[in-house]
Amino acid sequence: MALISEQDKADLKRRFRKELKKDVTINFFTTTPSPLTLPGRDCPTCPQTQELLEDLTSLSPKLHLERYDFFSQTKERDDYGVERIPAIVMEADGSSRLKYYGIPAGYEFATLLEGIITLSRSVSPLALETRKKLRKVNQPVHIQVFVTPS
Repeated sequence: MALISEQDKADLKRRFRKELKKDVTINFFTTTPSPLTLPGRDCPTCPQTQELLEDLTSLSPKLHLERYDFFSQTKERDDYGVERIPAIVMEADGSSRLKYYGIPAGYEFATLLEGIITLSRSVSPLALETRKKLRKVNQPVHIQVFVTPS
């Protein structure tokens, strides 16, 4: 069963053609499927997340999917600061990154789309006054945003 309907795919293709400016790489951290279930290494939503990302990245030549095994590709995991799976680290131009944990299904899918578009456009959706205040920050800051429909 397709996770994105054909109508939604057509709508997304049009939206991406119109709104994506720069290429965006979607780095997906998952686990390699195994016939054995190893405690602490299972990821029940990883296959669906991978399918969703494959469908999404097939809709635009500006979207690129890289897949990493969380347990064996430790250098990449550490470089991206990934702590759990499934994890999605989106980046554009090598400097701007957004990290997303979990499967971006339902209402969370819109959050993923907006992140992709924001990275591609290199324009913050924040109000001008907020951006002015943020320019005064002169040290690294770790920001976490939690998304839930409730």
